[in-house]
Amino acid sequence: MKIKLNQYVRMSGIVLSIVMIVVLGFFLYMALNKPGMIEEEIPLYAYEQKGSVNYNVTLHPNILYTEGSRGAGETYISKFVDTIATDFSYQFKGERAADIKGEYEIIAVVEGIKNDGEKIETIWEKSFILAPKTAFSGEDNAAFVQQNMPIELEKYNAFARQVMQDSGINSEVRMTVFWNVDLKAKTDKGVAEEKISPKMVIPLNTKFFQIEEHLIQNQAGHIGEMRQIPLPVNRAKVITYIVIMVLGAMLSVFLLFFTVKGVSQDPLQKKLKKIFKVHGDRLVALNNEVAAAHETQIAVKSMEDLVRIADEIGHPIMYKHQSDLKHISSFYVLKDSNTYTFRA
Repeated sequence: MKIKLNQYVRMSGIVLSIVMIVVLGFFLYMALNKPGMIEEEIPLYAYEQKGSVNYNVTLHPNILYTEGSRGAGETYISKFVDTIATDFSYQFKGERAADIKGEYEIIAVVEGIKNDGEKIETIWEKSFILAPKTAFSGEDNAAFVQQNMPIELEKYNAFARQVMQDSGINSEVRMTVFWNVDLKAKTDKGVAEEKISPKMVIPLNTKFFQIEEHLIQNQAGHIGEMRQIPLPVNRAKVITYIVIMVLGAMLSVFLLFFTVKGVSQDPLQKKLKKIFKVHGDRLVALNNEVAAAHETQIAVKSMEDLVRIADEIGHPIMYKHQSDLKHISSFYVLKDSNTYTFRA
């Protein structure tokens, strides 16, 4: 047995399901054949570099320590310190041969600072060249640099004391030692330019100190090229489109073969059903017509107008009873010799 549906609903469902299948079919084709592109950088020449500084603190002969030096990361008594012996090494290595050239330098910056715990403000500073700019080059795909440098701590402590004496400014003083490396590698895929700068921070003009270390820097890099890479097929989208298309096809088949056009409801009958639904408890059914018994008949525009009249005069709304709803045509309210009438 086929299901009866309103013609508009049935045809709308069929059309919409067919349109949905066509649109999703297009999306499915695009998802399978043109999933899109993404811009991605392709490494053409990879390399890595490492700069590191090792150090130990050599001591004057003293009453406290029997050994002549202290290792990294300890606390040092300033009067016992002779020099800070540093050993800097730098290595660059690429995946293929390149023309590698660079230079390095070691500089120290002595600063008088104001430190309020949140912000450090430089009051004065002075730079010292510990090792001037020195060129180096690589062989094949690598370059290597090594430099030993003793730092005479008392020399910089004396300088700090002299500045404070001459300026009358007593402040914290620190020395930052930088190992600066600039490198340029010309490869068959372009030029790589890199900078690296390990450092250590040494408090000056203190009775004891610890060294703040930033002594190891490892960096990997590459020369790349931006390319458009096809995206893989989005399986989730494909499955979703197929499922919805199958459901749309099933809906179309159901509407075409398992439903028929339903009989449209007569507008008058629809209107009467609404009247009985909304005002049914106020209506009185009569076996006879009532309008002919009154001299004056007054037609009202709507059922709501008739309801207001009935409420105003306190009379019921009447109609001639019919076994078939569609044969009911008029509703009445009687007052004296007047008949108020609404015809559906």
